[in-house]
Amino acid sequence: MTRVYISALSVLSILFLGSCAPAADVAAQITEDLPPVVAPTASTVEVTNYFGSASEILDVSSLSLIERRARKAAVKIESLLGNGHGSGTYMIAYGHRVVVTAAHVVEDATTMRIVGRDGESVVGRVVFRDDPADVAFLVVPEMKTRTAVRYRPHMSYDERLIGTKLTYTGFPSHHDLLTIRGYVSAIEKGHIVANMFGWFGSSGSGVFDHRGRYMGCVSGIDIGRFGFGLRMPLESIVWVAPMSSIDHETLRVRILTADPVGVIRSFPGARAPRRGEVRR
Repeated sequence: MTRVYISALSVLSILFLGSCAPAADVAAQITEDLPPVVAPTASTVEVTNYFGSASEILDVSSLSLIERRARKAAVKIESLLGNGHGSGTYMIAYGHRVVVTAAHVVEDATTMRIVGRDGESVVGRVVFRDDPADVAFLVVPEMKTRTAVRYRPHMSYDERLIGTKLTYTGFPSHHDLLTIRGYVSAIEKGHIVANMFGWFGSSGSGVFDHRGRYMGCVSGIDIGRFGFGLRMPLESIVWVAPMSSIDHETLRVRILTADPVGVIRSFPGARAPRRGEVRR
């Protein structure tokens, strides 16, 4: 069902004109004052003139610039052993390409598989992990199917953020590249508590505000407690890991001194090369 909203100013204008002129004159006056009508369609906007005939078709996106950039930078993060996945964001930090995700996504692993689009996969090496904040950084090689965004973290978390619009793109459950919208509902224990959708697999997704600042990564969803010890996931209450509590000087050193990484050539369990043979 579609709701149509008419502004109070428009209603008052019609009432005022109606009290001063005949109905036909009122309609003519309103028609003359109205700008060209913009009629939205599925993925385009049809611009019509005063007489109702189409004059131009423009391709438009329902996503903001920040949302489009987040989609192009979103990656899936998988264990090399293939047990589960999380999400992350492909970024440029301190002049190097990195992927930022949640610490619990990488756990104790030193390397993870970073999945882009069209079958692209690279190896990411974990260089920084802050378990209390639930943030991890991996250095990665350049990716062909993803576009890195600049690491620009928001460093102040207080009540002034409440109501701020947020967005993230990730890979919850079996879904592929979902863009989610929400807003800051509270600041608790130094974390952002957001009203937005989250589910298993979306952990690590980069959360951005409407100005493109990196607010942190999806850390988890809330758990509702009911009688008799029952608990239930609350997928509309999402906790966002803060960036203000991590040691950025240590992070900078770890990134700048990290060993180079390359594209995946083999996986655990693959056939070992014979003596003298080069694995390709």
